[in-house]
Amino acid sequence: MFGFIKRNLQLFFTSGSNLFFSVLGALISFVLYIVFLKMNMASSLTFSGKSAVLDPWVISGTLTVTAVTTTLNALSQMIHDRETGTLADFLMTKLAYWQLQTAYLVSAFIIGWLMQLVMAILMYAYFAMVDGLSIPWELTPQLIGIAGFSSLVWTAFSLLCLSFVKRVDTLGKLGTIVGTAAGFFAGVYIPIDSVPSSAQTLMKLTPAPYDAAIYRQLLMKTALTDKFNGAVQGQKMAFETAFGVRLKWESVLSLNDVYGVMIAFLIGFVIVALLLMRRSRKQVMVRI
Repeated sequence: MFGFIKRNLQLFFTSGSNLFFSVLGALISFVLYIVFLKMNMASSLTFSGKSAVLDPWVISGTLTVTAVTTTLNALSQMIHDRETGTLADFLMTKLAYWQLQTAYLVSAFIIGWLMQLVMAILMYAYFAMVDGLSIPWELTPQLIGIAGFSSLVWTAFSLLCLSFVKRVDTLGKLGTIVGTAAGFFAGVYIPIDSVPSSAQTLMKLTPAPYDAAIYRQLLMKTALTDKFNGAVQGQKMAFETAFGVRLKWESVLSLNDVYGVMIAFLIGFVIVALLLMRRSRKQVMVRI
């Protein structure tokens, strides 16, 4: 099984097109922020040193988009192998079907994890050069942990999405839809408080804003504490809920609540995907 995982990783990282298109949605979000969105959002803020707050805000959302798109792209190899009969060929070896499926999932998880860290390094390096943003090296262990947890959730989500896909031709369309929607649901294109309440509710029915909120509470903590030091009571919380740093249903969710919601999504995705996996297994076994 480890050899199969290595094979999947090599197929992904040796393909320039795979690498590019897997982060295309994240790159679009990042470029849109730099070219258009940052100036508009900065004009609505009253404090100085706005980049210290806005830069880690967009980094957090973009990392969420990266987790979504890279895990989906990585797991798409499963569909390619299934349609070409490669998966059926592997089943003729000593590997069982569940081992092959596990290998696909582990590969996608590793890819999503690594690509988030790579994107974090690139974005922080850019903002360090352009805006003088300090790189929070002390947060590295926590960032690595969140990236792993994020990749786990979105790998399960990708497995669920691909359970409905039978043909390779559908992958491109699905990837375009998911990549575009991910930026919206993660609140990268526009702060969550700037959209209608119905759209906010729709966003909160996906893991994206919760994932972004976990990142934001880590990466923006120091900057927000500094900017709102001595501010009127409740002003900091109002900013955090408006910009998706904290999410609100009937009340503002704690960080533990957000993790709980993410875990609930993870369990739900896995259960439904496992139920649907029986159908895909039958399709593969027919080829043997």
